[in-house]
Amino acid sequence: MNKYIRLITGIFLLCLMTAPVFAETTDDYRFYELGERSAALAMEKLDFEYGDSDVACFTDAGRVLINGYTTQKAISGITHVSGLQNSDDTLFQINRADSKPLWFYFYNKNTGKGLYLEPAERYYSMTKGEIMNLAEEGAFSKVALVTGDIDKMLANTEDGDATQKALGANAFSILSLSNAWAHGAPYDLMYAASLHNHFCPGVSSGYILVKYVEENLPLTKDTSYVAMSAPTWCKEDIFPTIWDMTPGKGGVLNSVSFTSDDQAYLTEKYGTRPAGIFILWNKKAKTGTGLALGFDFDSSVWTGPSWGEKVSKTVDMVENLDNYDKYVTVMNKFSVDEKMLAELKNPQNNPYAVCGMM
Repeated sequence: MNKYIRLITGIFLLCLMTAPVFAETTDDYRFYELGERSAALAMEKLDFEYGDSDVACFTDAGRVLINGYTTQKAISGITHVSGLQNSDDTLFQINRADSKPLWFYFYNKNTGKGLYLEPAERYYSMTKGEIMNLAEEGAFSKVALVTGDIDKMLANTEDGDATQKALGANAFSILSLSNAWAHGAPYDLMYAASLHNHFCPGVSSGYILVKYVEENLPLTKDTSYVAMSAPTWCKEDIFPTIWDMTPGKGGVLNSVSFTSDDQAYLTEKYGTRPAGIFILWNKKAKTGTGLALGFDFDSSVWTGPSWGEKVSKTVDMVENLDNYDKYVTVMNKFSVDEKMLAELKNPQNNPYAVCGMM
């Protein structure tokens, strides 16, 4: 009987000892630990201290799901170890479909070096005990130290090619975002580009257009903006973040009758590519002012490697965000009443025809 009691007691004690190991191997712990490990490796390989404002982390943690679990705890782990955080403009969550793989990229703008990390699939099924006994790099299937500065990549295209290979399908997204950040892209633009999941001349043009409108048609009491997008391009992803124009709330208005021939006609007539119509509307007075704006991109011939063009032109635009004359042309400025506003909002109408431009 005593032997039986001792056996039961032993089994019970063993359960108590091992229960925390299994119970605490939650996905919250797993991803928090993964974030900590990624930050520790980055601090070692990129040689930076806690809270270094010249280093930023870019990741799709919190956007993607792994085995059905959310991954946002990795963000807390990164901040805990490295001090990098969104409120300091040093940590950005990049939008991805939730089915995509998890990755981390740390970039030191002083050295131009970046560290790219992809977690190992086997890590996601490890117990806490296995994770605790795992070497720091053991959580990752890829640990790649790369040249991330676009100017250095272009100066030595072998390094640039190696970076492209190491980053794979994420190369353009990572390099455009990190280089734009390094060249001073403001937080609100970084936020919008993170939603867009990369930086490009298109999304930069949307930001320049929005800021031009805000400066030249400033909001006052009882006023709001109405935007007609024709033609559409990457600029549309600026409006949900800067002006809260999301599709579910009506968003940016579009015309189903605006054609490529219409675009060509307006470009030839006004000497600039049409970019949309923006209205400052006074809901109390029921009147408004409209601007039909054109946008000119850099049309110079690119002679470098194909992977460098959009990133380089994005950096140039980031450095000239307030140089409106370089990009924006007022094609038409006009007054708007209720009748015209209704006609402009009708998707069956060509908005440029409504305001007398065609």
